[in-house]
Amino acid sequence: MVDRVLVPFDGAPLSRRALEWAAEEFPEATIHVLYVVDQQRDPTASEGWGDHPGEWEDWLADRESYADELFEMATAIATDRGATVETTVRIGRVVRETLDEVEEFDADLVVVGLHGRSSFVDVVAGDVAEAIVHRSPVPVVVVRNPPETTEG
Repeated sequence: MVDRVLVPFDGAPLSRRALEWAAEEFPEATIHVLYVVDQQRDPTASEGWGDHPGEWEDWLADRESYADELFEMATAIATDRGATVETTVRIGRVVRETLDEVEEFDADLVVVGLHGRSSFVDVVAGDVAEAIVHRSPVPVVVVRNPPETTEG
């Protein structure tokens, strides 16, 4: 029985699809939405963090505010499907922090989104989901992008 579902969430379409799936499949479970602030993957991060003494703290405060916006979105997605969410922000590398949260949350299942492998960017983005799949101590459900259809 699945009682505790962890969904890494960054607001991207595939993380939204992963949360939608989790909420539809397990509306009675505790769905835990995780946002990881990862300086090495975040395009808003500075290269140097040394221009002024509070630059790092200011950036973290901005990312925490962004997380609040993401959690509002996640709450709406879950509520629309009759589920509720708990939320957590962690700071560090996405894969490591996700796996640590699996342990701390005592998750029964992780649900992640995965891009197709049609471009270099998709391969790099898929590395996070793939690493979680390979290293997770609990089962991982991968929600994929639906294949594009061509009419013709």
